[in-house]
Amino acid sequence: MIFCNLGSGSRGNSSYIECDGTSVLIDQGFSAIELTRRMQETGLHPESVKAIILTHDHHDHSKGIGVFARKYKTPVYLTEFTRNILPADLLKNVIVKTFTTGDTFHIANITFKSFHIPHDAVDPVGFIISSKDKHMAHLTDLGKPIQSVIYQLNSYSFDLVFLESNHDPEMLRTGPYPLKLQMRIKSRDGHLSNDQSLELLTKINQNGHLRHLVLGHLSEENNHPDLVRNIFQRYKTENNHNFQITIAKQTEPTNIIEL
Repeated sequence: MIFCNLGSGSRGNSSYIECDGTSVLIDQGFSAIELTRRMQETGLHPESVKAIILTHDHHDHSKGIGVFARKYKTPVYLTEFTRNILPADLLKNVIVKTFTTGDTFHIANITFKSFHIPHDAVDPVGFIISSKDKHMAHLTDLGKPIQSVIYQLNSYSFDLVFLESNHDPEMLRTGPYPLKLQMRIKSRDGHLSNDQSLELLTKINQNGHLRHLVLGHLSEENNHPDLVRNIFQRYKTENNHNFQITIAKQTEPTNIIEL
């Protein structure tokens, strides 16, 4: 399996996953031109993408799906509730395949298990992605590490986890955001703080099997990559774990990670 985050943050999100020649995107929040450029510069081929899978309706995850899907004739997978809330013209002349939160579905030899996550979208989902003996978790845009999410993840030994680590609470409190926006971010349906992200990882990596941790959706105003890296490096060292830490950026893709 191959994983590459093509960009993560409030101005656009998309991740690339490939296994045995089958490639998919999770979210497409960039213009088709920009995402194509990022893929080609990374050595990936947009015309080979077999599906776009949408986690939720927010603009920074969905705005580019229509143009990309029409250009490359790529089907879009999303829940019915998410489909109904998106602008009608976004999915015009696009092949749409719907699923219900909690469903497991297959795209060629890749299995996607969906589950509900807390966020202020209509029907947000996380994914457990499996192929052969490899497993990934895709967890971004969730406000709290609730027990139902932990329950979904605890029965897997993950090779890679893509996990939101959005903000430092003190930087958020003293930063430029108005109080109403701060409260939305800190709420159960907002975004994970660094400490909440660490709490979730601790609960789903108790066997220490994890090989790669990719941390994403860092706030440019209320967080810093060095702060995030130090928090997770400390956890890694204290628990004698051996996973690699990658910080996903808004402005450029990560390296390709091979499992």
